[in-house]
Amino acid sequence: RGKFVLHVIPADLADLSRSRKRYGFDTLDFYFDRRDVRRDNECVEIIRLPAYPIRRIRVGQWISSENRTLWQAEFAGAGD
Repeated sequence: RGKFVLHVIPADLADLSRSRKRYGFDTLDFYFDRRDVRRDNECVEIIRLPAYPIRRIRVGQWISSENRTLWQAEFAGAGD
């Protein structure tokens, strides 16, 4: 129902585009129902991550009309 949030925090902020440096992360947000793939009765989303070393990844789901987060999680990237 809500937008899925996918924020990628690089190990080196210099890897971000000029427009993203002030935020400190890349945003790869998406709506699941527009791009999902169904496999074995499960919905799967495949997102290509940036090629730079990743410090952290933040994921969650957001409902903008209600200005609220449904859930959120964060985990370390391979380079952390």
